[in-house]
Amino acid sequence: MSSASTSNRPPVTRVLADHACAAHRIDASRAALDIACRSLIDTLGVTIAAAGDEAVHILRRASAGTTAGGRSTLLADGSQVDARSAALINGTAAHALDFDHGASAMHGHPGAVLWPAVLAVGEEVGASGRELLEAFIAGFTVAVGIAKGLDLAEHYVRGWHATSTTAVFGAAAAAARLMGLDAERTAHALGLAGSMASGSRQNFGTMTKPLHSGKAARDGVLAARLAARGFTADPTMIEGPLGFFALYCEQPDPARAIAAVSGPAPITADYSIGAKSYPCCYSAHRAIAAALMLRQEEGIDAAEVERVRITLEPRGFESLIQHRPTNSHEGKFSGEYAVAAALLDGAVRLGSFSDAAVRRPEAQRLIERTEVDERAQPPIGGPPPTERKFYAVVELHTPRGKFVRRVDGLESDRLARLDRAQVEAKFRDCVAFSGTGFDADALLSALWNIDSAAPFDALRTMAAPASARAAGSRSRS
Repeated sequence: MSSASTSNRPPVTRVLADHACAAHRIDASRAALDIACRSLIDTLGVTIAAAGDEAVHILRRASAGTTAGGRSTLLADGSQVDARSAALINGTAAHALDFDHGASAMHGHPGAVLWPAVLAVGEEVGASGRELLEAFIAGFTVAVGIAKGLDLAEHYVRGWHATSTTAVFGAAAAAARLMGLDAERTAHALGLAGSMASGSRQNFGTMTKPLHSGKAARDGVLAARLAARGFTADPTMIEGPLGFFALYCEQPDPARAIAAVSGPAPITADYSIGAKSYPCCYSAHRAIAAALMLRQEEGIDAAEVERVRITLEPRGFESLIQHRPTNSHEGKFSGEYAVAAALLDGAVRLGSFSDAAVRRPEAQRLIERTEVDERAQPPIGGPPPTERKFYAVVELHTPRGKFVRRVDGLESDRLARLDRAQVEAKFRDCVAFSGTGFDADALLSALWNIDSAAPFDALRTMAAPASARAAGSRSRS
């Protein structure tokens, strides 16, 4: 390729770097800050809930002895470690239960990558609460810019996990901003991130899936730290002929990446960040809602169900790749189990996704009797009214007859639209599930006021009970 044609490529890497480090380009409106704060509360809640998760325990044990001393807090036990280790372990915990919020603009989970990186670096450099919120907004905008520049559908079909491949750039940008890097060094950080982007969807339904978010958070921190010390990368890594866009999709559109950071802030878009009502893959949520309606409105007893059929929009089962799940991780990516849990439990909560819950005979019986299908035209009703054509139809066959429900959208899946009580209810449920004994109300009070308070006092206070219990356990052993 000629140097002339190369020079005509939009300078995506530099534009994103300029956006990330320029204070006046970050949307610090009250609406943007509020969504960022809600994102933080949601992310910390699900991270706390995963304190006892096996994947998190294994990662902590495997990291023992390799985490250098530092000032960043591990939420699982309150210990102080280096920023990279905190980002890795907290990021994995944030995604371990698949209860963290997603963003349609990046087909991934921004909070589980960005907040662990932001908190780890922010605590290390002594950032204010306002600086943390603005760093998250900057990182989210950069991640969306990367996603917009890709042919995201094709990128996902190839098998890439967009949470990690796009958000690693956001983590690098956010960390660079908190470290005070200029545009040139931030561009190097983004270039480094481009060689760190990874994550295969083949690992959905295993412990490795949440590791993707932890690794992306850690790599973002590492990229910014290296760039701060003068480590270099190609200044056109994202848009270059052998760069990220060219490697990760067939038809990239660099101009869309630039437009994403030049126009209205993505974080305040109507379909920006979606909260999760159920702790499993979002693609199963509408089917869960339909199954719960059938159970409640028709008085369906799971024991009487002879056959189940789930129909989703085309590519609706793209992430629901576990059709015969046998453990908690697989259950979160199984539409068949998600509907079975709704019918059996009458609610789909964190406890619905234990190994024992997935393996119970009555759940396995329903899974075996479930068929799945994808259609552009739903089997009942007219075309889906939503712009993205999402829908779910659940059909139950019983001795009493056939019962069908269709759900096109969920009222509770937009973080910005939830009222404060709904945000707090999920947080309290997560803290209660964790068994940590943390004071959820005190934490919520501190987090809602993070932009005007000392941001890390709450984290350190929160972690103290876990540290005390761990010390007590060691002294008894």
